[in-house]
Amino acid sequence: MKRNLTRFWSEEFFKEAGELLNREQDLTKVLTGMNTTILAECVDRNQAFLITVEDGKISSAEGHPEDKVEFRFAAPYDKWAKIARGEEKVQSEVVKGKIKFRGSMPKMLLYLGKVVRMEKKILKIIGEMELEY
Repeated sequence: MKRNLTRFWSEEFFKEAGELLNREQDLTKVLTGMNTTILAECVDRNQAFLITVEDGKISSAEGHPEDKVEFRFAAPYDKWAKIARGEEKVQSEVVKGKIKFRGSMPKMLLYLGKVVRMEKKILKIIGEMELEY
């Protein structure tokens, strides 16, 4: 029986990834108290997803460039795919200017420690998803 693959950078992908991440107790414990909004933009596909973190719980919905958010990350599809496959890291790609970042740098640095601590676990969960690129 052929399993349906989840299409990367789709509403289904963000929903499924959020559900899987929310089931991971270590992750939700580290992210407890974190409240933010992030717009992840795929610039060459004119698609964006709004990721909301409320007291450590992640949810997502289709987003729009005009959405009011705390942080924005914009990159082409192939860059997001490499990050999902664990080939590149968001932090280093932002530093190199390959991912455009807008938002409060002091607040991002406040959250960065928590996110970096859980980065391997997040990438492992996404890596275990059966994705179609």
